[in-house]
Amino acid sequence: MLRETPNLDWLRVFAETAATESFALAATRLNVTPGAVSQRIKALEAFLQIDLFQRYAQGVKLTEAGKRYAQRVSPALDQLVTATREITSAGSAKSVRVTILPSLAQLWLGPRMEQFHALETNTTVEIWADPTIIDLRTSNFDIAIRYGKPPFPGCDYRELFFDELVPVASPKLIETLERDDQGLLIGASLMLDPYWEHDFADWLDRTGLTPPRALKTQTFSLYAMTVDATLQGRGFTIGHTALIGELLRTGELQTLSDRRVPSKNQFYLLTKSAIPLSTAAETFVAWLLEQARPPAA
Repeated sequence: MLRETPNLDWLRVFAETAATESFALAATRLNVTPGAVSQRIKALEAFLQIDLFQRYAQGVKLTEAGKRYAQRVSPALDQLVTATREITSAGSAKSVRVTILPSLAQLWLGPRMEQFHALETNTTVEIWADPTIIDLRTSNFDIAIRYGKPPFPGCDYRELFFDELVPVASPKLIETLERDDQGLLIGASLMLDPYWEHDFADWLDRTGLTPPRALKTQTFSLYAMTVDATLQGRGFTIGHTALIGELLRTGELQTLSDRRVPSKNQFYLLTKSAIPLSTAAETFVAWLLEQARPPAA
């Protein structure tokens, strides 16, 4: 009988490579060598008699055929994984994989995970914190938390919480420095990170205010580092209220203005359309949504 489906291992390697568009990253995730990944992709392409990737000196990129194939294969593999988990999960450990922005992982989700594990002692949550946008449809992640705008193709989404921009500083720095007529601290440095480096300019533009004269800046690789430097009194930053809400409630950070503006993007929880979640993933999603609810006034 003519074999109509390729080797399952080839498909598993293809799905991982499609999600990263990198033989090296796929090899790391699969715990094999890049050569082994390349060999399996070549075998799959020979079986299909079609190129799934374009090869370049600096890496690989999915062809249009490869994109279409990944959009069909990856959900099918996920369904196999879900079915296997369901039939083998009784009394065994369960896992949930999440892709998330580093700032949200560090400032919001990470500090809450101990609480989740206390409630769900038999569930392992793998948190993949990366600013790179991974296509949930062609990945083996169960959940994505994204900072963006709908629609999200191939995904169901729910708003996680409402985010606003406002300049903030530590009480110690506020007591030390004078303010200008806009309420900003005279002589204070602006703490920045590359991902949100335009926040301050955006806030000024939308509030009709002007930048302070001779404004100095300090740049950090992560927003969490920016927040930490602000807590230390090294300068001020633009606060994302979704991430620093608890610091504002405790008074560890204070706003420099009563003019808050909604972030142009918001945080959303994404799951794959038409792909049922495992029981563990459903439990984790429900817990996330509960954690994201605004505190009672």
